[in-house]
Amino acid sequence: MNKNQKFTRDDVEAMRAQNEIKFANIMQMILENGKQMKENDQRLAKSKLETDIQLKQLGKDLREADHRSKERLDKFGKYLGGIANSNGEMAEEYFYSAFVANKTFANENFDEVRKNMAYNNGYKKAEFDIVLFNGKSAVLIEVKYNAKPENISVDKIISRVEIFKTLFPECKNFNIYLGVAAMSFKEGLDAELRNAGIATIHQIGEKMVIYDKEVKVF
Repeated sequence: MNKNQKFTRDDVEAMRAQNEIKFANIMQMILENGKQMKENDQRLAKSKLETDIQLKQLGKDLREADHRSKERLDKFGKYLGGIANSNGEMAEEYFYSAFVANKTFANENFDEVRKNMAYNNGYKKAEFDIVLFNGKSAVLIEVKYNAKPENISVDKIISRVEIFKTLFPECKNFNIYLGVAAMSFKEGLDAELRNAGIATIHQIGEKMVIYDKEVKVF
């Protein structure tokens, strides 16, 4: 436009109209951007809320799953404990019946066999799985379904001699023999017990077999 050109009133009005249109367009863009930002904020807030809900639900589901797992483990533990108890009772009944039928041990004959011989005076208590008597000797037999180092030790078996004589003073002058009876023995444990003078009693086929050649008096 020529700098010497003079603007008429119509020119000014036209320019003002154009500026108003530009301003209106700018304001429309600002409004649309504001609306878009608001929608984005709403979507973000909704997404965050949904995420929080999902996380809370996930946490709840995990806690419930953990609780169910613990319940199943408890039931499984009780089930295994029940099996172990049942196996132990079966082993005790088998060896008790076998000794009732044949009361011979370490070349001695016995006339009485007791099962689960217990003592408890409120201060001291003990239980002996199977005990054989003949008036001068007694045999203390520990029974396990599966004898292994975790549930049988030579020192613990031998320590029961003094406990027995203390709890049953009428037997304090008896010859005491020791034995471990089991349906199965961890490899090497039966030899370790016999080397310590403790007899091992096994189920072989349908018979009870006593290894008492190395047994000694305690």
